[in-house]
Amino acid sequence: MTGRSFRGYNKDMKLALLAGLVFAALPMQAVSAQSIRLTQDPKAEDMLRRFVELDSRLKARLDDAAKREESFLAEARDSDLRDSVAERSGPKDILDLLPGLKAPPTPVCRDLGDCAVPELALDVTSSERLADSVRRLVRPWMLLQQARRSSVEITAAETGDAVLTLKLKGLDTPPLTLNVSPRLLGGFKVWFDSPLVLASLYGRERDAALKR
Repeated sequence: MTGRSFRGYNKDMKLALLAGLVFAALPMQAVSAQSIRLTQDPKAEDMLRRFVELDSRLKARLDDAAKREESFLAEARDSDLRDSVAERSGPKDILDLLPGLKAPPTPVCRDLGDCAVPELALDVTSSERLADSVRRLVRPWMLLQQARRSSVEITAAETGDAVLTLKLKGLDTPPLTLNVSPRLLGGFKVWFDSPLVLASLYGRERDAALKR
């Protein structure tokens, strides 16, 4: 191999190495995992955060909800809808603004013993808070399954308002469906299907887990 051809070969090797490093960095940012399984691993909370922030399918679902909210707001600006709804809900809005009359926010569940009732629905004011709200509603079920020495499998959904499904290993129950939908006048609702059923299931299994 001549000196000139060796230099060309060396250059090609450097380019190939650089391309390999760039490609290796892509999965953490752009490749969507099919699902994650949260267990008793101490890093489960971090795994949940990374999935909600990085899973491309979930991000696409939340982005779609944000775009629909923008469309609703644009339509409201061009119609009398905002005024008519504001007239009907005026007294409630005024009470919410008065000090001491608005209900305090529910504490975030960090431990199963302090989380007697799971949040099954949230009102979210902006798209920037959607990811945190999704984690907040998922967390009690993760804590429940950890206390049961079991796991929860989380998968991004693809139809309707659904954004996630949660499979609770060891429990004879259909997958839980978490939804996100924009409100006509701005903001979002984040909620689980069948809240009464889930509240009963959670209370029963939590009591059993804490007695172990």
